Amino acid sequence: MDLEGIVRRLYPNIDKAKEKLIEEIKFYKGNKYNAEEIANVILTEVINSMKADNLFGFPKTAVTAGDAGLGSRGLGDNLIHSKLFELVGKQLEEFDDAGIRENVVVSIDGIHSRLSYFPFLAGFYATRATLRDILVKGAYPIGLIVDIHLSDDSDVGMLVDFEAGVFTISKALEIPILAGSTLRIGGDLVLGDRISGAVGSVGILKSKDFLRRRIRKGLQIVMTEGSGGGTIATTAIYNGMPEIVSETLYVNDLIACMVVRDYLPSVVYSMTDVTNGGIRADALEVSKMTNLSFVIDDEKFLSLINPKVKKMLEELNIDPFGISIDSILIFTDNPSLVMEKLKQYGIKSEIIGHVDDLKQYPIMTYNGRELKPQFRESPYTPIKKYIGNYSPYTIEYISKRLDYAISEAKRKMDNVLKNLKTSFT
Repeated sequence: MDLEGIVRRLYPNIDKAKEKLIEEIKFYKGNKYNAEEIANVILTEVINSMKADNLFGFPKTAVTAGDAGLGSRGLGDNLIHSKLFELVGKQLEEFDDAGIRENVVVSIDGIHSRLSYFPFLAGFYATRATLRDILVKGAYPIGLIVDIHLSDDSDVGMLVDFEAGVFTISKALEIPILAGSTLRIGGDLVLGDRISGAVGSVGILKSKDFLRRRIRKGLQIVMTEGSGGGTIATTAIYNGMPEIVSETLYVNDLIACMVVRDYLPSVVYSMTDVTNGGIRADALEVSKMTNLSFVIDDEKFLSLINPKVKKMLEELNIDPFGISIDSILIFTDNPSLVMEKLKQYGIKSEIIGHVDDLKQYPIMTYNGRELKPQFRESPYTPIKKYIGNYSPYTIEYISKRLDYAISEAKRKMDNVLKNLKTSFT
């Protein structure tokens, strides 16, 4: 519960804001504090802070993160990331799993928002995800960076459990944790148990990279078997199927990347993973960069989903093409060699399709079915299904509002830059 947010939302109705503050403070803190006294202090503090809104406040778009699709790995999220690229001057061809500067490869992955009450899993999957992001680009990981925030009422055991999840991957692959940060969300003004945070990784390129921009027409797409990670675990937990979670605790995806990196660089052009938004989102991002489409055998794709995970998705009527299954897509002109080498390491893989000229959509099946991009990833929890896979706003409207925010942010940025002393003598 964001106490500062309560005041800002109810202002200037001070009496109502105070009443709500007292209610929430008593709910979380019981009789530990004098709730009315704390409410008065918070009111004073937040109202004081509002004097800075005109100078340092953010541009109001009137579009919320949820309605814009932020973090929901579909058309909305893709648009937002594209606009952020515009703000910081990055090119669309840099829209990849990880960032590369010279021979240094970096990535950061946030923890799954619904795994707060399962911190070990949150740490495990975020660590695996960030390492996978640099490994699919061909990097040799050299270290991890951890950032974890607890709400004021979070049990510190959550921090320990999260760190254990991170260290499980760290220890298994002998990749050290180099640095970290531990903070509270909102200090004293965010009550509750929820945690948030991220795990980052740093790696070194020793030879070629496997960037998405290297994908070209005619390449075959080899996909490894996937059992999912944070998304699939969340699906299982919140649909009452916790036994499926054990299927997701593996590192075969990371090993597959290492096999390609070390033994197959001459026949592999690019790699990416089937994660955020599923293969639909992967195809959308690649299509924007390369003006190409994936043409796939949907039955082959489905056959490479862990059988227990696939059965769960079928029972819950969740579209497998729009959800993270954590498979690796390998783009090659010698698929037989790739599959043979992966098999030596116990990794199942198949040719699921090829790359072709841009079709009407970024991805189509062999029989002509168009896998249209979605606004969000496939809804995989009861609440996601209830809310639905749409926005009250059009993509065009969201884009327009983001353009306004970018223009205001640039104006603020330029004003600050004018006064920064950057010369070094």
